[in-house]
Amino acid sequence: MLKVLLVEDEVYMRKGIIKLIDWKKHGFDMIVEASNGQEALEILKKEKVDVVITDIKMPVMDGIELIKRISEEIENKPSVVIISGYNEFEFAKAAIRYGVNDYLLKPIDEVELIQTLERIKTRILNEREFDRRKSLYEYLKRNSKFLRIIEFNENQNIIDISDDKTFRWVGIGKKEDLQYYEDDLTVCENLLDIEREVNTRFASKGVGFKCFWDSFFNVIVIAETEFRNRKNQIVQAFEFILNKLNLQSMVYDEFKNSNDLNGFYRYLLKKLSFAQFYEKSGIIEANQIGDFEVYIEDKKFGSEIIKLIEERKIDQIKNKLLQFFDECQKKKISPEIIRGFIILTLLEIIDYFEIYQLLEEDGLKIILRSNLQKSKFIEKVMEILLQVEEYITQSTKFNSSSFMKKVELFIRENYNKDITIKSIAQQFYINPIYLGRMFKKYFNMPFNKYLHMLRIEQAKKLLLKTDKKIYEIAKEVGYNDTDYFALKFEEFVGKSPSKYRNSLTEEVNF
Repeated sequence: MLKVLLVEDEVYMRKGIIKLIDWKKHGFDMIVEASNGQEALEILKKEKVDVVITDIKMPVMDGIELIKRISEEIENKPSVVIISGYNEFEFAKAAIRYGVNDYLLKPIDEVELIQTLERIKTRILNEREFDRRKSLYEYLKRNSKFLRIIEFNENQNIIDISDDKTFRWVGIGKKEDLQYYEDDLTVCENLLDIEREVNTRFASKGVGFKCFWDSFFNVIVIAETEFRNRKNQIVQAFEFILNKLNLQSMVYDEFKNSNDLNGFYRYLLKKLSFAQFYEKSGIIEANQIGDFEVYIEDKKFGSEIIKLIEERKIDQIKNKLLQFFDECQKKKISPEIIRGFIILTLLEIIDYFEIYQLLEEDGLKIILRSNLQKSKFIEKVMEILLQVEEYITQSTKFNSSSFMKKVELFIRENYNKDITIKSIAQQFYINPIYLGRMFKKYFNMPFNKYLHMLRIEQAKKLLLKTDKKIYEIAKEVGYNDTDYFALKFEEFVGKSPSKYRNSLTEEVNF
């Protein structure tokens, strides 16, 4: 809604204009009235108004003087519509010098008022869209230069870091809920709006703020002030931004070395990674986290977990993990070191129990690539360890020879259906990883190869004993795609299905 201020000294005229049309229907909100120019000017200095409709002849301050004062004193200038009679047209022409280009003649006509307002609304909305696009373009240019500084250490003049009289603080937080944003432009518009809002709120504190956005979904805020004692105001602003963007935490510190913004950025990123991994929240000064240890001394961790798995002491495994992470937090081990150590430990466990199929699962990839918090990270590790424990349990539960004969019989009865090692495992209530390992050991080949060989053998029999078409045979043995069937057939037999059939026919005729 565009906000309108109506300035008219005659009460009945003022009330008549207000009731003349449905203002909200046309996108306007008649927020306030004034009986003269002086009252109107005081309102404009306190409130944001989009449109002023003013009479020319009024006591205290007339319309011409009001328009002049608006052009000189009001920063966010509203559009102005003057109300004039035929004998006041010379006054109306004088108002043009101050940027007025809309006027209404008395008595005011409903249709003319609506047309004027629609024209003004179109102009204002177009101007706003132009300003929005221009501001966004300038922000994108500025953010692009900033990215090149922090990520590639390029020398760009985003901030005047040569000015030794300016104190600077940098805060970094991470936006976890990426669905909150539709795209990068929405991200930038949101940050631009927050930048404007925080600067407006803290303008009287002598602090200026710039918001940036890096390639890793981190929000970087640079605060500049000429006064060292503005730290409290800076922290308050960081809290405001943190709440606006729904960030878990923001790590900040004073930026003193004007030649190394790139290094300072990476220093804060490490601190932020630590804070988020250990689920710290709020505004955190970097020195509260301290320096990191660069390695983990515990060399028995893997063997102790292996022993607990063999003894089926699942609760103790989780307690061991929790204890390990608590020790890491006390010693300030960085999340990157922890992730690497845990991956090596899991590989040690996988190698010990020979469960190499786990390497193909998504669990290890999530641990390796993710920035999960400690509690979720422990959950993922436990999921993998539980899979290992289940494998050990099932390896003692099933007799390999008799069990695999049942599996073989099931496959031969269902080879032409859409079966997988997982679906067979579900049929026999067994872990698919363990079944895959048992299958390979028993048949000396992986399940997929065995299934193809079985299907191709059946296809060879049908080619010899029937006159069915190739696509019919393909479908009958379990291949919906005839081309794929032909490809696998040639891979196993050395010739295409049609050539194989022809060669058999020639041998019979001979």
